[in-house]
Amino acid sequence: QIQGAYTWSHAIDNSVDPLGSAVGAHSFPRNSRDLAQGFGNSDNDTRYVAVFNYIWELPLGKGKSYLSNGTLGKVLEGMQFSGITTIQSGHPFQVRGTEDTQRTGIAAWASQVGDPFGSPPSPSCAPSPALGKIYITNQCAFVNPPWGSAGSTGRNEFYGPGFWDFDLAFSKKMQLTERFGLELRFEGYNVFNHPHFLNPGTDGAGVGNLIQNPLFGVLTNTYTEPDGTTSAR
Repeated sequence: QIQGAYTWSHAIDNSVDPLGSAVGAHSFPRNSRDLAQGFGNSDNDTRYVAVFNYIWELPLGKGKSYLSNGTLGKVLEGMQFSGITTIQSGHPFQVRGTEDTQRTGIAAWASQVGDPFGSPPSPSCAPSPALGKIYITNQCAFVNPPWGSAGSTGRNEFYGPGFWDFDLAFSKKMQLTERFGLELRFEGYNVFNHPHFLNPGTDGAGVGNLIQNPLFGVLTNTYTEPDGTTSAR
């Protein structure tokens, strides 16, 4: 049997969560005199989520289509494969400038002047591969906006890397007597060891995607589990 669920959602607002804002976001409005400048995708906006669960019991052994009799059928009966697969899109982030061009007390968001994912015009515009996995390949695609104006990019306009995960299990059930049975089970989580990266520019200090930061556009860290372990296999 197999089941699947797909969700498309879109969350928008004009402010961040003041108690738990996303990495790189400010706890206060970008411009308190014009809250519309903060209107955009919510920090928790995840557009696409697909989840599948499946179970396949092999048709071998007593009462099944193949090897219903004999020693080999007894050995192979009760084998089952199962799992859960999750596929989802990334989380939004914004690109911040380094100058308070509107004199609000908070640096403006950057203006986009090129293709963030294109080839950089010079080697100096390319992130260093030694820092991590490159996500935004052209750092020169963003500049500070002119004084007195807001940046051309919006809040949470860009999206980080998505994620897919396979949790798989294999089990073998054996009926020892009429009353007692035995089950041997192996489980693996994220069996393909696919990393679940934090958004680019996250350096652990909450700086986020700040232009002129060496970590701008680079994936350096992964999400952690509630028990403090990494998101790896």
